[in-house]
Amino acid sequence: MFPFIPISEWGDLNFPTSLVHLTLRDEPDVSDFSQLSHLFPSSLTSLDITGFDNLESLSTGLQHLTSLQHLDIWRCPMVNDLPETLLPSLLSLIIDECPKLKERCEGRGSHYWPLISHIPKIEIED
Repeated sequence: MFPFIPISEWGDLNFPTSLVHLTLRDEPDVSDFSQLSHLFPSSLTSLDITGFDNLESLSTGLQHLTSLQHLDIWRCPMVNDLPETLLPSLLSLIIDECPKLKERCEGRGSHYWPLISHIPKIEIED
């Protein structure tokens, strides 16, 4: 098991450019992903964001992840938007325990449905 180090304490951490999967967990101090955008290499193909209680926005901060294919967002109750520039390349999108985002993504009449309906694997849970 790896030790938990809050993102706010990472400093000038540079991930290798070969990194393809990253899981971020339980960071209460982040409300907008643009605060973190400089940390992640564009090589990421899979990103899991879990337990960000105060995260509201994903629309900025991830747009440079041009290789991203799998995006999982779990237990982020305040998130209400997605990075629209990444949606065309996604192969899977999982949203779980994100009520605001669920409302904006679920069903044909929802805000994001025209942008996500092409994604082969979509899971939206309570």
